[in-house]
Amino acid sequence: MKKKRGLLYQLIIAIFIPAFLALILAWVVYNQFESTMRAVAGNYVENLVDSVAARLDSKKWNIRAGGKGVVEGDTETIQALLGAMDIPGLFAVFHTNGAVVYESPGEVAFLHKWKGSFNSRVPVKIHDKIGSYYTGVRYDIPDENIYVIGAVSWEMLFGTMVLLVSLWPFVMASLAAFTLLAIYLLYDKVIVPLRKLDREILSLSFGRDMPAPDAPGAVPELRQLRSTFALLAQSAIEKEKLQRDYVTDIVKIQEDERELISREIHDGPLQDATALVQRLRLLKTDLQDNPSAVASLSGAERVAMIGVKELRELCNDLTPPWLDLGLRHSLTELCNRMSAQLGVDIELDISGEWDEEEDVQPQLCLAFYRVAQEAINNSVHHGGASVVNVSLSREADKVAMTVRDNGGGFDMPGDFKELRVRGHRGLSNMSERMRLAGGTIEIKSKAGIGTVIRCEVPAQRVE
Repeated sequence: MKKKRGLLYQLIIAIFIPAFLALILAWVVYNQFESTMRAVAGNYVENLVDSVAARLDSKKWNIRAGGKGVVEGDTETIQALLGAMDIPGLFAVFHTNGAVVYESPGEVAFLHKWKGSFNSRVPVKIHDKIGSYYTGVRYDIPDENIYVIGAVSWEMLFGTMVLLVSLWPFVMASLAAFTLLAIYLLYDKVIVPLRKLDREILSLSFGRDMPAPDAPGAVPELRQLRSTFALLAQSAIEKEKLQRDYVTDIVKIQEDERELISREIHDGPLQDATALVQRLRLLKTDLQDNPSAVASLSGAERVAMIGVKELRELCNDLTPPWLDLGLRHSLTELCNRMSAQLGVDIELDISGEWDEEEDVQPQLCLAFYRVAQEAINNSVHHGGASVVNVSLSREADKVAMTVRDNGGGFDMPGDFKELRVRGHRGLSNMSERMRLAGGTIEIKSKAGIGTVIRCEVPAQRVE
């Protein structure tokens, strides 16, 4: 089964990409908006200093003193010229030696500190100690040995839009932080619990294993999902237990019935047939003078002996007495007897490390024995096999048995329940026996190529 790993990335993309695009768009809009405001403020302050410089035009107002620049008397003239201006904005006139010639009304002291930042007529964005933004520019009047520095407050010019520009980076940073937080919460509360649940479901043996009933830290919906899944798993375990108990009871009843029939045959027909043989032998002794009668009695004795033998074989098939000898000896006896009874070649191969003292549980020994018995019967009676190979191996982690034949085979359905519907109760019974023993069974067959039946039981189920 191919594991799907794209859920996390799909959800992250679904959340991150729109947020990322929104951030980019917001950043572009912010930059464009700020650039527009910067340009507007720059144009405004340029017009401001142009107006101031126009009033200081010496050719118009004759404030020069013989080409030597502003003199003391000109200061009063400049104050009179500029004091009448009613233009929003801040400006100051400086002498080239740094002396302040004129200051507009308002808080313009900060221009003294920033005048070194204005070296040309290119507008510059500045801010004061409290973080208020200004756009300032310098206008030199070389003939007068003076220059003008003008500035305009963004708050005065744009009003509340300045607050939006100031806070917009923090808004975008907060949006980015919330996006990352949402992705983290999605990963921690949804993706991680989902992946854990997915791994648990893939490794879970439904009907045997019980998953964790809760997922602490996950979203309530996933916790409810896991709780529901745990209830389903518990229900499956109970159902499996009921089915196992049901099959166990059936198998036990079958074995008890076999034992009862075997005992009834042994104590009834077999004893009668044995007594008949003895009476025939005694009768032959009494009729030794009649050769023809003795010959007839000998024939009857042979028929009776065949019946006794078949009855004994039937009893042994129903309740094999050699099961007490262990799995290896039981399979050896089974193969030898069935080879003689069915007239086919049955080869047994035992490999692996086996202790001298058999450590396979009696129920497991019985399960392997019945599966091998049923498989050999099916190979001969249904598949028409002439050679059957039985192999038994013990490994460190399991005990395995394989029955392979050269018969005609059959088309194997995908489900053992379908075998029972088709009438293959023997194969279905083999599956149930191995399942009760805690093992697995695999049947491979195809018409014309024979059949292979392999059973495996884990080591922890063996001892």
